[in-house]
Amino acid sequence: MAQLKFIHKILCVDDNENNLFSLEVLLSEINNCRVLKAQSGHAALDILIAVDIDIILLDVQMPEMDGFELAELLKSNKRTKDIPIIFLTAVFKSDEFIKKGYRTGAVDYLTKPVNDDQLLNKISLYLKLCDREKELRDLNNSLIERVQEELRLNRQKDFMMIQQSRLASMGELIMQIAHHWRQPINIIGLLIQDLLDAYDSGELTREYLAVNIEKSMRTLTEMSDTIDEFRRYTKSSLTNEPFDLREIVEKTVALIEPIFKYDGISIESEYPAENIIISGFVGQYSQVLINLLNNAKDAIIEHKPENPLIRVQLYKDGENSVLSVADNGGGIAPGIIERICEPYFTSKEGSNGTGLGLFVAKNFIEKNMHGKLLYQNIEGGAEFKIVI
Repeated sequence: MAQLKFIHKILCVDDNENNLFSLEVLLSEINNCRVLKAQSGHAALDILIAVDIDIILLDVQMPEMDGFELAELLKSNKRTKDIPIIFLTAVFKSDEFIKKGYRTGAVDYLTKPVNDDQLLNKISLYLKLCDREKELRDLNNSLIERVQEELRLNRQKDFMMIQQSRLASMGELIMQIAHHWRQPINIIGLLIQDLLDAYDSGELTREYLAVNIEKSMRTLTEMSDTIDEFRRYTKSSLTNEPFDLREIVEKTVALIEPIFKYDGISIESEYPAENIIISGFVGQYSQVLINLLNNAKDAIIEHKPENPLIRVQLYKDGENSVLSVADNGGGIAPGIIERICEPYFTSKEGSNGTGLGLFVAKNFIEKNMHGKLLYQNIEGGAEFKIVI
């Protein structure tokens, strides 16, 4: 008979034991099927609670609970409402009962005597449809598992990207601290040498020593303050809170401006007279600004313009706050301008970039602060805008 892919369970419900036996013999012609029998509606419910049934052959006339009542009960239950029901009856043959059978949700209503081949063909058809449904369900479950696995891998990749970006930022931080410390270290070195020269020349007095110690301690305090400033403006704040954008931009630019001067790069800043208050993650916003400034510096160093310059402008545009960072470092090559915010894409030669800075910055501004990171080429260079 029919070749079915899955093993199916058919429940036959009839109060007449002989009818159940006849159905069991007939259904044995269908491969991969197991027949279960119940002589009452209550017995059928007990089976349905314990076993997943694929199709039900249901008699109408039964004591205590007739077939119509059982069908209505099954169709009202979420677990059993989709099980196909075929009514088999030798008594209730009028159109009134046939219509009632279909109204209860049956897929078919057959009156006895039933042609065996016709019944087997109908059952085989419904079971084949059941096979297709199970295949689709298995495929759907497989797709869900694959999607979940891809999401897990993507989350893992995102975590790795963020970690790499943080490591790159730490490396940049160390370089910036080194730039900031170069001058004070030289000052302390000169003060120490001066003490030895003063001792050799006989000029070393307690007052002279106290002055040099005071200068050294003041310089060490400035170095310690530098560490505190960098920690403040590069740590990832976990709190979304209001902050003064003008104050943060001013302090961040002032923090790294001496490093840029060391490389011969001037920073021109323009701020509004009034404060601009926005809500967000102040430490991460500062990191994005530092990233944009460092990218501008790298472009200028690579292209060597005659008068290296970065312009930082903060202003209001209607309800939006706009921070513009523009440089004269030659601009972004037309062939890559659409790709610069892709993960791991870098235009910096010699593997000086991780390709994650702008990717992380764009994601932070757009996802965490619901803003936009815009960029374009301008005359002689490039301009990036943070719009909140």
